[in-house]
Amino acid sequence: MKPKYDSNTLKITKTTQQRSKINLVYINPSHSHNETDFILLDGNYLYAFEADSSIPSDKIALSKIQREFTNKVLQDGEVDIDFIDRKYIDKINLLKLNVEIINLTKIEVDSLELKESIRTVYEHFPFNVGQKLYFSLSSEPDIIFVLSVVEMVCDSPQSYAVLTEDTEIVVSSISSKITIINNQAENFLLDPNFSFENLGIGGLKKEFEQMFRRAFVQRLFDPSVIKKMGIPHVKGIMLYGPPGTGKTLIARKLGSLLGAKPPKIVNGPEILNKYVGQSEENIRNLFKEAEEEFKQKKENSQMHIIIFDEIDAICKRRGSGGSAGVGDQVVNQLLSKIDGVESLDNILVIGMTNRLDLIDEALLRPGRFEIHLEISLPDETARLEIFKIHTKQMSGNNFLSEDVDLNTMAELSKNYTGAEISAVVRSASSFALERKVRSEEGNRLVADENISINMNDMIRAIDEIKPAFGFNDKEFETFTKVFYETESFIKAIELGKHSLENLRSTNLFNTNSILFFGENGTGKTTLAVRTALLSSFPFIKIISPRHMVGMGENDKVNYIKDKFMDAYKSSEAILILDDIEGLIEYVAIGPRFSNSILQALKIFIKAEDKNKLYVIGTTSMPEILQESGVFDCFSDSFEVPKINSEDFARLCQQNSEFKNINFEKNLPLKKIMSMLSHPDMSMK
Repeated sequence: MKPKYDSNTLKITKTTQQRSKINLVYINPSHSHNETDFILLDGNYLYAFEADSSIPSDKIALSKIQREFTNKVLQDGEVDIDFIDRKYIDKINLLKLNVEIINLTKIEVDSLELKESIRTVYEHFPFNVGQKLYFSLSSEPDIIFVLSVVEMVCDSPQSYAVLTEDTEIVVSSISSKITIINNQAENFLLDPNFSFENLGIGGLKKEFEQMFRRAFVQRLFDPSVIKKMGIPHVKGIMLYGPPGTGKTLIARKLGSLLGAKPPKIVNGPEILNKYVGQSEENIRNLFKEAEEEFKQKKENSQMHIIIFDEIDAICKRRGSGGSAGVGDQVVNQLLSKIDGVESLDNILVIGMTNRLDLIDEALLRPGRFEIHLEISLPDETARLEIFKIHTKQMSGNNFLSEDVDLNTMAELSKNYTGAEISAVVRSASSFALERKVRSEEGNRLVADENISINMNDMIRAIDEIKPAFGFNDKEFETFTKVFYETESFIKAIELGKHSLENLRSTNLFNTNSILFFGENGTGKTTLAVRTALLSSFPFIKIISPRHMVGMGENDKVNYIKDKFMDAYKSSEAILILDDIEGLIEYVAIGPRFSNSILQALKIFIKAEDKNKLYVIGTTSMPEILQESGVFDCFSDSFEVPKINSEDFARLCQQNSEFKNINFEKNLPLKKIMSMLSHPDMSMK
């Protein structure tokens, strides 16, 4: 936004008590301005103003509540002002204004009347986030309300916006002395013109709609109607899914979307305390405010939202928390508050976790956290929405080049979470900013402010930011440095491709697998990696014995389980089980192996899930896998042979260095490659 006039610095003076009831500031008419102007204080606070000749030309009159908001004092207080023509803020319109009544006197407020009065008095007036103002109804002019702007939703990143006839106004109060009647939340989700992008939410509309139907729709009706139906309110929602997919974002936006009180957000570990009974006390304190209001207002009490982030830290299965039993007591206390004898009907508890399997089952039954909502990885449409949200401000300020194609970016960012897409945009911005930094006599200086983020910056950012539920090229560098096209290798690749296509093209099954077996050094792992990378699946991970060195047996089982659970989160995934005999800890001395790991592998190789999973295994001991039953778990198998004379002729065509080797019999490829540095070594 550009100011219309140059800034002035004025001294602070106070206004009259009568004028303080109106959300205006006052200046001398000698200042150059138009009647349609707004005034911007210190570049941050936007106000409507009125010219008054009784105000000295070097001063500006602010009420006490305005001085407190702008952090100004009467003595020696100064403020910089700019006059802003309204045409510069035509598009900064308020979509939603959430105001809170903070009066100290006991009063009953008609929400509909208050909303209409605010709209009538302050239409086309600017509001600021966090601002407080005095207000009185025309029907009761002697009652002065103190209103606080708790939250604003607008289509601009500015901290101020203008109230219009289309602005939704939400009225709330945390004071037990104030009773608000006729205060039913409007159903934003049923408004055909509503856009989640305006709230900074991308790809989560379906999840919001399900939560609204299950947890909120009955709260829109008169409490007496719901009481006659005998339907208790839903009191708990459990959001689970991969990190970065928007669980915390959903929880934060629920309160503002549905006109509830600002939610209390608590990290799970913050509840725990070393002193006996203190952890349970911390749980009780979270519900204290809701209890006090429910005693005063009963069914008319406003909904209180309590959000537990990382709830698995405090609500693990009872009996698994060690001898102290602190976790068990916390679970018991939470259960009693949500669904106990004196449970409240004005609460909604939202839990968020990446590990639903760790949560105590008693918490997940109906009546408690009865809605279990998975926030999965965003699809292409959702990723496009997220890219639009994170580039909205830079695009509006002309920092985004016209060649940036967000549809292409959404296509390239398979398996990226919302948090990772945000990181991609930041990374792209850093490339653009770096171009504008030049070195001059050892000092790094910003060249200019003409910054443009182009498509090449976005592509480089995609290469730099790798998704946690995707694959990292560096993980497979060892196996992709060299690949030779022998007849057997080509057959193995074709078999793998055919098996993958069968999985992709059918709805009859969601899991398929192939086992590459053969002697040590024949190239089984290289074949497995090559097959996986040629598939263009967005998720590719390898499970190898070297990744589990130093782990105990249970830790190894959990490691394998976690990898498969991560794979199930992707729409298409490949897992490579490298050196299966090593994974099950098989040794010929004894013999000995880990039955726990063996059983876990047998279960997961065959397990079906809603998403497509392809498992590639490698082994040098197929007879051991036959005896243990793992071999038959794979849908297909392929023996990777040693290099024969015909294959060796192909190797010589692809790499002339092989011609220096005296090849006489079938050998593993790894053995032949090791001879490149020692061509005179006997191959017999």
